[in-house]
Amino acid sequence: MAILTISREYGSGGREIGRMAAERLTYTYVDKERLYRELTGAGARWEKVAQELDEVCPTLWERHDWEYRGYVALVEATIMAYAAQDRVVLIGRGGANLLRQVPFCLRVRLLAPLKVRIDRIMAREGLDRTGAERLIRQVDGERACFIKANYGVDWEAESLFDMTLNTASLPYEQVVDLIVAALAEKDRLTTPEARSRLQDMALAYRLKARVATDPRVMVPTLEVKAEEGVFVVAGIVHTPKELRLIQEITQEVVGSREVRFELSHRR
Repeated sequence: MAILTISREYGSGGREIGRMAAERLTYTYVDKERLYRELTGAGARWEKVAQELDEVCPTLWERHDWEYRGYVALVEATIMAYAAQDRVVLIGRGGANLLRQVPFCLRVRLLAPLKVRIDRIMAREGLDRTGAERLIRQVDGERACFIKANYGVDWEAESLFDMTLNTASLPYEQVVDLIVAALAEKDRLTTPEARSRLQDMALAYRLKARVATDPRVMVPTLEVKAEEGVFVVAGIVHTPKELRLIQEITQEVVGSREVRFELSHRR
């Protein structure tokens, strides 16, 4: 079945629409709370980092910090693992960018005029108009910066999305109708080959997260990808011991699958 990612302006109804679509389709709904639960399994350290850094604008120092890079790698691996399981609604956190090469993923952008969103946030959060507008601008700014800092793309870039819907002019039920219909079209692209590629992508992200969160390894330029069934691990290592550790972790994660190491040494 097709996968659904939702990118949303704050107050555009992304959370509500995502839940409604998931319930109608019997899809798994993956939002902040579910990701937090998943990261708890990776250790209390990562749950704490998630609560501090989830969809916020990283400082220049954080972007190069081992803990932040590990956190982003864990989030990516979790999103990709859910995508590989199929029948899932993924809310925010760069899902549209991560799955842009998956033909059976429907990438939806939800937006609404600022005035409408202010009214919604005032009602939902009990804020006055000034407070609601300030919160909207803060949250949207953090989300946009998170995407730009980690993926180098603009949050609202049209090329990232298959559909952009204005939830001010459409009832939520109608928005869900449109999404469900578009998912049925995307479902036709769910070929065995496309599913196999997604499984390889998910395994590559899992491997990256394992390496990126191992405190014995510090590879600031780490990249892991799947190319026609071959896993490519690239980056800069500092010692032979670090190289051996990466090789051991790789074998633990991908088993007998073919791997190409493109790791250079920096002294």
